Amino acid sequence: MLPLKNFDRASRCLCVGLLQNDGGCKKTILRKGEGWQVPEAGDEVTVHYVGTLLDGTKFDSSRDRGDYFTFVLGQGKVIKGWDVGVASMKKGELANLLCRADYAYGAAGSPPTIPPDATLQFEVELISWKSVKDITGDGGVIKTIVSEGQGWQNPKPADEVVVTYSARLRPSPSPEEAAAAAAKKPQSAAELGLPVVASSPEGGAVFEVSQAPCSGFAAALKSMKNHEKAVLLLKPEYAAGVAEVPEGQQLEVEFTLAEVHRVDTPAAGVTKKILAEPQGNSYMKPSDGSTVTLAVSCRSLDGDTVYEEEKEVTFVTDEGQVPEGLELAVNSMRAEERALITVTDPALAAAPEGAVAGGGVPAGARGVVYDATLRSFQKAKEKWEMNNQEKLASALSRKEKGNAAYKAGRLARAARQYGAAVEAATSIQERDMSPNPAGDADGPSTAALLAQAKEVRKACANNWAAVELKRKNWAEAAKQATKVLELDPSNIKALYRRAQARIGLGELLEAELDIKSGLLTEPDNADLTALNRKLKVQMRELNKKEAKLYGKMFAALGKGSSDADQQQQQQQQPADAAEAAADGAAPMEADA
Repeated sequence: MLPLKNFDRASRCLCVGLLQNDGGCKKTILRKGEGWQVPEAGDEVTVHYVGTLLDGTKFDSSRDRGDYFTFVLGQGKVIKGWDVGVASMKKGELANLLCRADYAYGAAGSPPTIPPDATLQFEVELISWKSVKDITGDGGVIKTIVSEGQGWQNPKPADEVVVTYSARLRPSPSPEEAAAAAAKKPQSAAELGLPVVASSPEGGAVFEVSQAPCSGFAAALKSMKNHEKAVLLLKPEYAAGVAEVPEGQQLEVEFTLAEVHRVDTPAAGVTKKILAEPQGNSYMKPSDGSTVTLAVSCRSLDGDTVYEEEKEVTFVTDEGQVPEGLELAVNSMRAEERALITVTDPALAAAPEGAVAGGGVPAGARGVVYDATLRSFQKAKEKWEMNNQEKLASALSRKEKGNAAYKAGRLARAARQYGAAVEAATSIQERDMSPNPAGDADGPSTAALLAQAKEVRKACANNWAAVELKRKNWAEAAKQATKVLELDPSNIKALYRRAQARIGLGELLEAELDIKSGLLTEPDNADLTALNRKLKVQMRELNKKEAKLYGKMFAALGKGSSDADQQQQQQQQPADAAEAAADGAAPMEADA
């Protein structure tokens, strides 16, 4: 393709126009495109282009490379002149875009091929585009936005939505009819006066996205924003469940996403459905130690029994003043947010003694639903605001809470507390960079603070490993034990716990090394000796199974495979290892 200056413009130029009022991008149509449609922001467009300087020097060409260039329109993926120019083109159109420097590569240029402050010209041919409206990529769900929605989030499968819709059948156009209609804007089914065959109930249809009445609705919703209005064109297989669509027809649906109730899972056994989003752009949320004011009521899971009428309560988070499940959900809320909080884990639903909310829930209840509005909250000090002494105090407090939770069998809470303690202790630095550094001459020295912090880190990581062993989270248990051994390589409890975790992971040789290391330090340690005996038995059993497995493999070379037997043996090995870890000597007592 020759540079543009060599074209016979008198015979090829069809139209010249400014695409921006400031004259930054000028388009000259060299060949008309097809129909009336143009790509929209977000569409994936495919083009051929030749770029030249004003003196005709070619600096880039997709034609020379023999390959199309594809990009997402209107997202700043290309120079501004392209986003503006290509958005005005029709399929098959060939045009020259004259882009001023601020619509091209600006004052910096793009060395070495494009000098600073260069005006550039591009011959661009719009080959095609894949509209974002083709939701499923196979033409099964075509979405045309009538009115843009609000915000930036799209509904997730677990979110509850309220939608209104009105559906009409319309014949699928033949290729000839589609070609004829391409040159003019088509009429909608409503404009054509076609009858409604399905519609939402008064007030809208309410459902989870994953439980949408038809697969076409579910696919469309995942691309929509709150309050967005669109027209959906569904093929028969995507409309099933809403209306029966005969072969050769499509279902045209006027579709509005009226509300989105977002569903989160703050913890296992706790779900939060947002009923009212807070106003404003603040994303601040409470944290442990925050003073919270909450309007809250609670009822049974089936809604038949009201346990507590709505009341306003004020409490400090992480101080055991409300059920843990409620507190975990509140810590994920923003001011003025209203949510339905469902707690199905009995341990998280149980109210502590003297609770300001949730105390009316009877013992043994299968679960509880809270209707909660976060009126306000005052955050506790963040770690970066604390001086070293305050960080150490926070770490010690967390450690004590973790120990109490561990002894009470509340393992998830214990793990969270130990994790927070380790984080606080790790943040203590030799140079106190907080806004209010500790300056008490009678207080502990920095060296003393660091030494105490190290002991807290060791104890809490060790306890955390013990917690994860009880939960059979072998990888996390090994990780925490390793953190202890990085600080204290001969720590017996950490070696013991990591060995147990490694047995659970099936890493028997590594577990043996940990046991041997521990026995070198304490040859008479009863726990390590018992675990070593268990490990030896497990290794002998594993060796027997491997010998049997390899024997079958070699035999299979001569008389057919035994894939089923081999697979069963391979699957049994990690299960046996986990069983050995679980059945070994009980974990040593948690550190004080």
